[in-house]
Amino acid sequence: MYRNKLIGLINLSESDYYIKQLTYNRPIASIPFLGRYRIIDFALSNLMNAGVDTVGIFLNDKYRSLMDHIKSGAEWDLDRKNGGIFYFSPYSNAETMTQLRGDIHNYFSNLDFLTEAHGEYVIITGSNMVCNIDYQDVLKQHLETKADVTVVYREVSQSNVHFDRCYTVTLNEYENVVAVGKNIKRKEVTDKDRKKISMEMYLVKKELLVDLITDAVATGENVYLTDVLHFASAKYKVKGYRFNGLVRCINSTENYYKASIDMLNENNIVDLFFQDRVILTKVKDEVPSYYHPDSVVENSLIANGCKIEGTVRNSVLFRRVNVAKGAVVENSIIMQNGDIRENSSLNCVITDKQVIITEGTELKGDPKNPVVVDKGTIL
Repeated sequence: MYRNKLIGLINLSESDYYIKQLTYNRPIASIPFLGRYRIIDFALSNLMNAGVDTVGIFLNDKYRSLMDHIKSGAEWDLDRKNGGIFYFSPYSNAETMTQLRGDIHNYFSNLDFLTEAHGEYVIITGSNMVCNIDYQDVLKQHLETKADVTVVYREVSQSNVHFDRCYTVTLNEYENVVAVGKNIKRKEVTDKDRKKISMEMYLVKKELLVDLITDAVATGENVYLTDVLHFASAKYKVKGYRFNGLVRCINSTENYYKASIDMLNENNIVDLFFQDRVILTKVKDEVPSYYHPDSVVENSLIANGCKIEGTVRNSVLFRRVNVAKGAVVENSIIMQNGDIRENSSLNCVITDKQVIITEGTELKGDPKNPVVVDKGTIL
């Protein structure tokens, strides 16, 4: 392992336009996932597994819940005297208080984090790509190919609609990135047609990254760090790294629902969690879940502290969810402290935290358009 060579940088400037109901009071990185995790747990765990001991999180907005979840980073071995976890908010800079456009000035204002951090290379990642990746292997290829920048990508079918609006990369025969575009819906495509989706994970030498950020601010041509890295292919040697494991993009309500339900497939769970690299999260001690003798539970993920007296099928239940007698929850996601009362029925529904579904209520959505119930709502 190339220890002490890597610095982690988590970029949270991802658009939440298509997942608004779940991000009213939190960023995408802080959305609860699979009963006990947050989306950002995967980015932090991937960095920790690669031996990264210094991580900078460049925030956007609504970050209170995120900081409450991560705190000092102890769960990811980031509560250190040297290195550790650092938070950078664009609103802490007087220059950006009046008008916030792009994120490049936030990086420029905090260049001392990069220049003073120990490590030669920087891993830059967002939070909305859920996967279990070996960054040490990315670094190995980066060094062997003598690349200036390495971009991680996943090749998928053109008919796969779950990476809409993501960046795509075009490679030449030498695996060099020659163009970057946007993935848009196209008619009359088949599974045989392929596209290379950028996972917005980059590896670059620290000194080069500092130069790229400084030049971008000086010229004013690019206001987002991702654009700076993409346009680097015109001047620098940018290589593609092909990732072959499971990846899910959380950039819309539909994709969040689909990614959660996909995890009810045992093969997907094994691919994501049962690797040599562990996925860690904030530990919360709970009592075991209680299952009434008359309850029915099929193909579901149930977190600790739940009380199940009704029926749960093909669903994900977070901590301390109550499903009362006669209630039926199918193909749904019920977040923490949800209370599903007697004889109610939910199908293709996402309830945020602390939602109460009163007796006899029926809600039914569609996998492509699930019903979303806001936090603290009583229906």
